[in-house]
Amino acid sequence: MNMEIRTTDWKSSRDLIRKIRTEVFIDEQGVPPELEWDDADLKATHFIAFEGRNPIGCARLMDNGHFGRMAVVKEHRHNHWGSRLLRAIESHARNELKIKEIHANAQTKAIAFYKKNEFNIRGGFFDDAGMPHVEIHKAPGAPRTNWVMSPGRDETIYNLTSITDMVGWIELTLGANPRSATLICHDLNLPVWAHPAVLDAISEFARRSPKRRVNILIPSERTGISRHPLLRLQQRLSSRMTLGIHSGADTNLLITPSWGYMKITEPLNAIACMGDPGTVRRLESQYSHLLQVAQRSKEARRLAI
Repeated sequence: MNMEIRTTDWKSSRDLIRKIRTEVFIDEQGVPPELEWDDADLKATHFIAFEGRNPIGCARLMDNGHFGRMAVVKEHRHNHWGSRLLRAIESHARNELKIKEIHANAQTKAIAFYKKNEFNIRGGFFDDAGMPHVEIHKAPGAPRTNWVMSPGRDETIYNLTSITDMVGWIELTLGANPRSATLICHDLNLPVWAHPAVLDAISEFARRSPKRRVNILIPSERTGISRHPLLRLQQRLSSRMTLGIHSGADTNLLITPSWGYMKITEPLNAIACMGDPGTVRRLESQYSHLLQVAQRSKEARRLAI
């Protein structure tokens, strides 16, 4: 089957582009239509990926090097179409526009993909259409030049000061495929533990491989606690996710061995690092024993009977 990427403009290919972006951004991701469509489409160079005669992906590039609206329909996302689109953007930027740098606002859950394609991260997390993003950049055709927010390499201690920061951090770190993930949840009422994007990131991580494990430790249980969204997810994925109860769950913490952690200090504040294996080993040692001796949820047992 013929596979190609065509360079086009909005006037010539509006209907094809709208179809792809409506399916991916509006229908699948819930982006409001008024945020999806803007006048920049009229000025941009557009790229459409075709498999045979079927349009299955798209992206746009502005003359200033900013690219975005990159979308691949769900059933074609494991065929490297995203990387092909990026290479087409880089080639056009370098050879036609003579641009020294391309940049974009990327969803944090997609950062692993961009890092594989040699992009660098610049700045912190920010919200765009209700989803955490970071700015990415690179010189067209060049390798990566920094290790900002690169698991196992970035030793910076980050201060996270919003729910967007914390959700973005969790999406980014779980997307980097740590060995496992341990959640110490002293206070299940914290917004981050029930955030839909966090639950999606945990679910996707747990389902990605039978070797992945998610451990949850809470200090006690009460009637109705199994209705909490995080614990309901654990019940659905009980072969990949464990739940233990121990009074030693004295903090709110995410551990991603062998390199990262995020410690919540206030409901909307946390400190985090993804390049501190020494601290991670200490935290693993501290809480792995508690997980081993922790009690199983009585309410979960009743539900399983």
